Amino acid sequence: MTGAGPGEPGTRHPEHDRLVEVVRTWYSASYPAMGYLREARRFGVYTRNPRVPGGVANGALLRGVAAGQVPALLADLRDHFGGGPVSLVVDDREVDALLGPALVAAGCSRGAAQAHLAHVGPAPQSLAVPGLTIEPATEANLRDYAITKLKGFADGEAVPADEAVRNELAFRRAEMAGEGRFLLARLAGEPAAIVAWYEGEDRSIFLLAARAPFRGRGIARALLCHVLAEARARGCRAVIINADPDDTPIRLYRRLGFTDEVYWRRGYRLPAATA
Repeated sequence: MTGAGPGEPGTRHPEHDRLVEVVRTWYSASYPAMGYLREARRFGVYTRNPRVPGGVANGALLRGVAAGQVPALLADLRDHFGGGPVSLVVDDREVDALLGPALVAAGCSRGAAQAHLAHVGPAPQSLAVPGLTIEPATEANLRDYAITKLKGFADGEAVPADEAVRNELAFRRAEMAGEGRFLLARLAGEPAAIVAWYEGEDRSIFLLAARAPFRGRGIARALLCHVLAEARARGCRAVIINADPDDTPIRLYRRLGFTDEVYWRRGYRLPAATA
């Protein structure tokens, strides 16, 4: 159960039911080209990525877990991941309402929800942004991309910690080896915003961020319109973006045509075991 509702007329993708099925499988399949290795276990699907240092990519998609099984679940996670921190995901609203409180009571932190929205209807028109250029991320500009992304998500201009930059670079290099695609937007030559997606029959936009000084200028809209136009030219079936349903950016996405919810999930974080 994804939490996807019927929607209003004109807000659903023509292949809504198929997309619900497909998107659900994205988080349970392995992607060796990008280093993501997944294993079905008693409590769900566990993820590792040996290309990302320090177990930063360790995760578990929880399925079939009852609230009373949380102590056994956490013991299994500690054993499997060697006591390191683990990102947990619950992708069913009804299950989350029951399982979430038990996870928090056991010491996990509760994160934001994510709604995955498919674009419906014609591609929107981009607004002219003087001085804006958009370039693909490559090894030559990947550090600029990483720092722009980290500043955008931090909502500030503080220089990111070296470890955070190293981890970000490791993630993106792993993804660039497979289906990951990235764009860096500059305004008058200054790195301003980024967008990232996974390429395939459907495009899945999973990162969009603008640095605080460059917000409100139409740059994020320009990046989304660029990705949508390219996808249409390639003949992609759908373009899907994920966003916190309670956060401000989702309003922009809905205005641009991302109106069909095809998947929902909430994250939790199991901290590293203490000695």
